[in-house]
Amino acid sequence: MKTSKILKLKFYYLINKNTIISFIVYLVLIIFPLIIDILSIDKTKPDLEIKNEYLINSFLYIKIFSVFFNVYMYSSIVNFKNDFLVYLLIPLNVRKEKSILISILLNILIFLFLYIIIFIAFSYLGLFINNFYIDEDIIISFINIYFISLIFGLYSMILSQVFKESLSMVVMMAAFIASNNLMEYKDNVIIKICSLIIPFTDGSGLYLFGFYYLIILFIFLCVVNVVIYHFRDLNF
Repeated sequence: MKTSKILKLKFYYLINKNTIISFIVYLVLIIFPLIIDILSIDKTKPDLEIKNEYLINSFLYIKIFSVFFNVYMYSSIVNFKNDFLVYLLIPLNVRKEKSILISILLNILIFLFLYIIIFIAFSYLGLFINNFYIDEDIIISFINIYFISLIFGLYSMILSQVFKESLSMVVMMAAFIASNNLMEYKDNVIIKICSLIIPFTDGSGLYLFGFYYLIILFIFLCVVNVVIYHFRDLNF
């Protein structure tokens, strides 16, 4: 079976009532606070201060809910209810590895679509701030948050495969909260090493080792998930 057909089949299998609700909730939980921030602007403050506050608050909202969204989505990929389609694909000579790779790709595309909507909303609302414009640093921050969100999702997927427990979501969200509390200690050598494994950004959305490392870590975690899935017993 061609990849495009499998992708289409998995897309229709994934798009159900629960996932559509989760998409809507994700968008609302980010866009609504951004609107509140814009409406509550203190115009007596300097334009630069207003801009910086908007950026810091926006990156925080986007990061928290993007990580939570991906942890939920990637954990859901490998649970029995959402992975049952693999039993229909294997008799059609579709390899397990191909099936899980397409599932990961589908989640990446869905999240990218939703993330672009968030970026457009963020940019549009920013126009209500004097002298606001999208520069290279903002774009890099969005890229960093995008890949960090995917990385936490892939970690959650690994835990879900190994332990077969939804508790993996709780573990990864706890790891995310803990890592963000370490931002003020980012110059510490041990914290820097930890950031290589569990990446986090500062208030400006910047990552210590740059987004190229995040891409490498993302690819590595994809490979790890595929390898685990290859040897995984599908008798849930």
